[in-house]
Amino acid sequence: MWTDTNKVSKMGLQYQFKKAQKTISRLAPGDRQRLEEICGDIQQDEERLRVAAADALERCGTACQGVCCRNIDLDAVLGLPDFVYILTLENRLADQMAACLQNEDPFYIADCIFLENGTGPCIFPSTVMPEVCITTFCTTETPAEKEIKQLKWKFFRLGWFLGTLKIRVFMRHLKSWVKRTDHRVSQ
Repeated sequence: MWTDTNKVSKMGLQYQFKKAQKTISRLAPGDRQRLEEICGDIQQDEERLRVAAADALERCGTACQGVCCRNIDLDAVLGLPDFVYILTLENRLADQMAACLQNEDPFYIADCIFLENGTGPCIFPSTVMPEVCITTFCTTETPAEKEIKQLKWKFFRLGWFLGTLKIRVFMRHLKSWVKRTDHRVSQ
């Protein structure tokens, strides 16, 4: 699917990023609070994983030097929940992320577009990383399996929250409509 200047392909990360921004901006206060709680839980679990897997993360930085950020299919790494998570906790990155997304080519595998100056380090703070980036290690043994499972569960909960959001919004509108209709009928 080709894009023009007015449309963003549903295949690319720009679409997911814009959808995340739109989703967050339209949240009702209660949903916004719940989203912040879920994202806060994820952030705490990321920190627990960072502590439990400190040696493996150190190896990633020194031995591998970000090889996992090279020649990747970025659509397989980042999705709507990741963008919602990052924008909820670090909205100050929105402009920088949008600028990086201008370099996206959804049809070819390339280096991660979220590397500062195209080489690194990552623009995302170590306290707010996309799921795949924080739970994937380039070792034969998976460190901190318990923490990884817990973190993946929290990201699943975020995806579930986002997936059921339309249903909750619809039900609120339906309830409001029924109240208005009942009120008119009783008059």
